[in-house]
Order: sequence, then structure tokens, then C-alpha cells
Amino acid sequence: MSSDLLSLLLSFQPDAPELQQKRDYDHAARQFVIQLYNVQQHYFLKGADTPQDVLSILNPAVNTIAYAISLRLRISAALDKQKSIPDQLQPGGALWNRLLQFLETFDPVQVRYVGSDWRRLVDFFEQIARQVGTPGDAIATMRSTMLRLDPTTGTFTSTHLYFIRLCMEERAYAEALPILDNYIHSQPSRTPAQFRENLEYSVPCADTANSAEYIHIHSGFSERMAIADVQEYYVLGAMAYIGVRQFKKAMLFLEHVLVVPSSNVASGLMLEAYKKWVLVSCLVRGASRVTTAPRTVNGTAFKQVKAASKAYDALADAFAPLNNLPKLRAQINAGKDLWKEDGNTGLVHELLDHHHRFYISRLSQTFSAIPVSKIASNVGGSNKEVTAYLESLITEGHLNARIERTDKVILRFFLDPTHGPLAKTEKQQQQALFEQTERTNMLAEQVKNADYRLSLTKEYIEHLKRLNKKTAGGGGSDAMDVSWDEVDAEEDIMA
Repeated sequence: MSSDLLSLLLSFQPDAPELQQKRDYDHAARQFVIQLYNVQQHYFLKGADTPQDVLSILNPAVNTIAYAISLRLRISAALDKQKSIPDQLQPGGALWNRLLQFLETFDPVQVRYVGSDWRRLVDFFEQIARQVGTPGDAIATMRSTMLRLDPTTGTFTSTHLYFIRLCMEERAYAEALPILDNYIHSQPSRTPAQFRENLEYSVPCADTANSAEYIHIHSGFSERMAIADVQEYYVLGAMAYIGVRQFKKAMLFLEHVLVVPSSNVASGLMLEAYKKWVLVSCLVRGASRVTTAPRTVNGTAFKQVKAASKAYDALADAFAPLNNLPKLRAQINAGKDLWKEDGNTGLVHELLDHHHRFYISRLSQTFSAIPVSKIASNVGGSNKEVTAYLESLITEGHLNARIERTDKVILRFFLDPTHGPLAKTEKQQQQALFEQTERTNMLAEQVKNADYRLSLTKEYIEHLKRLNKKTAGGGGSDAMDVSWDEVDAEEDIMA
């Protein structure tokens, strides 16, 4: 490696006194990236795997920009025209270890200036893990690098989709939750880069920047995404929540799919989401399950998916009356081939368990105590089996009651919520209230940021121009229509 290249690679020092102002930092970082992109690739390859190796001299946590570009070029050269993964890129190999180190330690501010290089390195990592037969080993590192880039992971990128696909393929449902539990508050913005640069806090290195300020269509952090990609993420995310039995969150994800804008035409993903939504709604809401469409859904598209899902609606109708278990069992048995074909057999079987659970919970509205033998005669099964089932409900926190054994086995309900196994102390109630307040404040801030970004769009500016013309002419005007009715459902959301 030449001394000139080494001098260039080390010329950008983020902690330098002259770069403490954000505008100065931004200008220096942009110029540094341009200079590195103008260096021919073979200069980065000189001295590879020797003490003079660029990757041995640079520190990925300090020299993130230079390291990302150098590592991307090195891996591209190693994979070029190779039919198989070379040893150095196999897990445990020298280049693999450098890639792993970079993804775990990169500077999240510097990397905002080399978004396309970051994305290529993440793609390399996932593809190599797949090809060598250890895709599950990539999940933790992908999750870590996503959170390092954006602690909220709230701006949707193609990496979100690749990550959840990987988790579902490996059935690593719990491993996906740290990403799924974070609200998606933004799509990569279409606002022109030259317009963004003149805005307050618009420079990528700004401390107060929302992740949507540095993850946008021009930043390189994401491939171009279509509406179907967003729907797929939410369908797979819902399936992960179902896998860990968090049905309420799964229902919300499925509703996200159903309310995605469409041109009066339902997609296959909407149909799949609707079938699962019907079942999950039963598990969450029980006999009070509402059959009306979620708000803001496209009515025409919703009617189409309902027409293609009559068996699921019939199953939900059979589930609603809690005193007619034979009808539910008959409906489940009648459609068993369909449930299997749709991959919903396990979810359908959950209906039986929840049917019993809702039935028993409703007994607490009528009785303070009831013999287990009477419950067994209504739900089927022996006294011993029903007693064991009731004990499991109490242990898992689904029932605020206790089992009493005298001459008879009695299920006694705690009618006072401050008593029993589900009772919460005052401190626990305060903590729950604090956490809910924190989530509400976070959502309010995200809505505020979304409103701000909307005010920067070309459509909103044109709306203001029309509004000013009407006001100047003395005419009235209606509120801005921000619906998606005229948007093509297949339009690239990042176009």
C-alpha cells in the first residue's frame, strides 16, 4: 500500500477539532467519500493479508467510512468470478471476521455517508451465511447492525424485509421481536437531496436527526421497495408474533396489510392477511369479535377478500357462541383440507383452546365459584383433565382464580382485581402506566415528524400554492386530500 493512499485513508478524523461543527463535519465527510470513490480498486487490494493490509491498519469503529469502502471492494474482488465462497469469506475466515467486526462496531454517524456500502456489506453477510448453510447464524448480527444504524429501526428498508424472511425461514420467531416491536414510522423520503440539504438539521451527522432524515431514497441504505414488500414484511411479522403467541400484536400487523392503499384490487398478500386476521381476531376478541372492516380499508378490495374467504368467516361465526362447541368442532373438521393448504391448521386448532378459555372466563361474570365437574360436563373431558387445564390457565395468567379441593374440586374466581394471582401492586401499576405514557409520547413525536415531512413534499407545496391563489381570489378551499385513491397500488413507494 502506498503512503499516499494511507495518508488519504487516515485524513478524515471525526474527532478533529476543526470538525466539531456539524456543517464542517458534513462537508469534510462528503469530500472524503468523493476522494475515496475516485481511487481505483486495485490500490485497495495491494498488500492484502500482510501487515500493510489496509484493513489491518484501519479501525472500523474510528475509520468507518474508509473501512466500509475498502472492505466492500475487497469482498467484491474475492467473490468475483468465484463459483463458491472462498475460504477467507467462510465463517471463521480472515475476511469474514473483518466483515463481522465492521457490522458490530461501525460508527453509526460516519456510516450515514456510505449507505450503499453498508447495505452491500449487510447483503454480503446474509448471502454468504445462506450459501455456506448457516443462515441462522446471521440473524443476531443483522439485528445488531440494524439497531446500530437506527436504534428505533423505524424507517423501513429492504434490510427489514430480508431480516424477517431469514427469521421465518429459521423459525427464529423470538429473535425477530426486537425489530418487530419497534414501530415503523417512516418510509424513505422522496424529497430531493438538494432541497433537504438547505433544511435545519438536514445534514446526516446531525444529532437530533430522525432516522428518516438520513435514511432516504438518496442515502443508499435501502433498495427500491414496492407496496407489496411492505405488505410482505407485515404478514411475516404477524406470523412471527403468532409463533410466540402474541396474538394481539399479530392482529395489528395483519390490519396494516389490509389497510395498505390499493386501486380497488385485492392482492394475494391481502387475502392471506385477511384469513389470518379472522382467526387471530377470534383469539383476541372472543365472542365480541367484530366482523366490520378495519378503518381506512379500501371497501372494494375488502369485499373481494371476504368473498374468497367464506370458510374462514363461517368458522368465526361458529366460534362466537361460546355454548355451542359441537358446531365449532364440526366447522373445523369440515375445512381441515383448506386450513392445511393455507398453512393455518395450527392457528385453527388454537380456536378450540381459546373457546374453552373464553367460556370459562365468562363464567366469572355469573358465578363466584363453580364445581369443576360441571365445567367438564359442558366442555367435555374428565374432571382430572379439566382440572389440569384450569391450573394451566391460572399459571399462565389467563384466569384470576384458584382451585379448591374439599369433598369436591371447586374453581373459585377472584372478583376483586386487586386480589388473586393476577393482582398487581401499586408499584407495578405505576410502572405499567409509565411505560404506556412513554409509548404514547414516542408515537406523538413520530406523528409530529411525519407531519413535518409531509409539509416538505411536492404535493403539499402545490396544495399550498393552490390554497393561496384561492384565498387571494376570495374563494374558499377544502382541506388537503391526502388519500391514496389516485395512486397506483404497484407504484414504487421509493420512486
